[in-house]
Amino acid sequence: MKITVKTGVLIALIFVAIKLIFSFAHLSHGDIIPTVLINMFLLLSSISIGLYLHKKKEGFSQGNAMSDIKAGMTTGVSYGIVVVSFIYLFYAYINPGYIETMIQDKLVEYQKGLADPAMLKQIKASNEAFEILDAKQIYQEMENSTRATISAFSITTISMLGMILLSAFYSILVTIIFRKVLLRDIIAAHRNRSRE
Repeated sequence: MKITVKTGVLIALIFVAIKLIFSFAHLSHGDIIPTVLINMFLLLSSISIGLYLHKKKEGFSQGNAMSDIKAGMTTGVSYGIVVVSFIYLFYAYINPGYIETMIQDKLVEYQKGLADPAMLKQIKASNEAFEILDAKQIYQEMENSTRATISAFSITTISMLGMILLSAFYSILVTIIFRKVLLRDIIAAHRNRSRE
């Protein structure tokens, strides 16, 4: 197994442990922002560490920017696959009540909005399909839509897309930082030796 894949999987397992600790110790109180930020930090860390270990194994003066980006993406995608698989299992089987809580929170917001005549008028104006429906029918449509969009599968899909995009961005960013700042002297020395 490549060092980049091992790094991604190992750091993903650290995230899994942190997410379970947060969940079972009730540290986040239903707020996903802390774990999302930790996830983003660990993704960046895994790409940085994976790229560093790849460059160390390959030779710091070897390779080009594209091979470095590819190594970073390999780490990021392996991290993402493990984390997203865990996220699906977590929301579908370990803590399915969280999804229902999110849905119920949205439904309470809808009820408040539909109870206000001015807001009801705005809701009807925002969607042509709602113009001929009464508040109860609109609520039913909104509930059906919410239940379809907030599920373990939809959260997993959005998480995977986000992680792929972040992996690409972080891989490019870390490669630039490594090549232009951290490894600049080593790469320049190698180029001077190859010219001689």
